[in-house]
Amino acid sequence: MKRSLLLLLLSFPAFCQSYKVAVGSNITTYVFSNSSGVNPISLRSESGLSLQASKEFSLSKVFFLDLGLQYNQFNNVGDIQNIPLSYSTDFVGLGIGVGPSLSLGKGFALLPKVNLSASKMIKGNQFNLNRYIDLSSDEQFNSPRTLYGYSFELSKQVNDQLGLFVKYQHLDSYNFGNSTLNFIPSTFSIGISLHP
Repeated sequence: MKRSLLLLLLSFPAFCQSYKVAVGSNITTYVFSNSSGVNPISLRSESGLSLQASKEFSLSKVFFLDLGLQYNQFNNVGDIQNIPLSYSTDFVGLGIGVGPSLSLGKGFALLPKVNLSASKMIKGNQFNLNRYIDLSSDEQFNSPRTLYGYSFELSKQVNDQLGLFVKYQHLDSYNFGNSTLNFIPSTFSIGISLHP
């Protein structure tokens, strides 16, 4: 069913409103809990690169759907028992967002959306005790990651073919279990939209 819907969306270019490309920065918080529900590590947010390329479809005169590819760096720094450590991770995946377009006049519009992202780590390292540890075999990092959240996009239509936008997005991975690690990235980005 999901695959059929995806193929249906991609096969109808008449419904395509625009192609969008955005670049920005993820400010990511790691929330770790061990099997006792305690966070033994003091972690702090760290920035990382965010790249997005998407196709926007019109669902109605007001509602729009974004479907695209994402590359994100979810990084963090911290310490455990006064020993400094850092995490550097690269994720790729798919993202979808749906919501209304609210006209503000003079070519400006506000697009609040509900977002869902599915990502997989392609590279990750932990720096600890003056050495790097590969995270590719760590289940906390290498398992597929689903993130949910929301975004607000402020766009300006420059002409019939070109638009500019700034976007804020907040996601949370919402993983639960005996020992869990949740990613909570807040992303600030700028981009362009091309209208065919």
